[in-house]
Amino acid sequence: MDTFLDKFPPTVEKAVQKLISDMSFADKTRLANMDEAALVTFHRSYGIFIRREFRLPGNSLLMESCMACGYLTSITAEQASYVILKELQKQVLSGSVLRVVR
Repeated sequence: MDTFLDKFPPTVEKAVQKLISDMSFADKTRLANMDEAALVTFHRSYGIFIRREFRLPGNSLLMESCMACGYLTSITAEQASYVILKELQKQVLSGSVLRVVR
């Protein structure tokens, strides 16, 4: 059974861990191969999912974590979901989740 913090993680790191655990290998590969322009386009739809899944802007702890991670003094829900998406891509590219072969 999922706990409240599993469903609505309080930090960017926990949100990224949850997203990674739910992603297929093919999705991780697609994300790893996206350039910045493709990531912005992808964020239009996936960002909505992130905001709904993690209750942004209602999850104040996660919003604060996104603000700190993005080095921002204020943040919108859209910016927070993009911070999470960028961290997700960084984690996938780090090699600990997926090894990209070009």
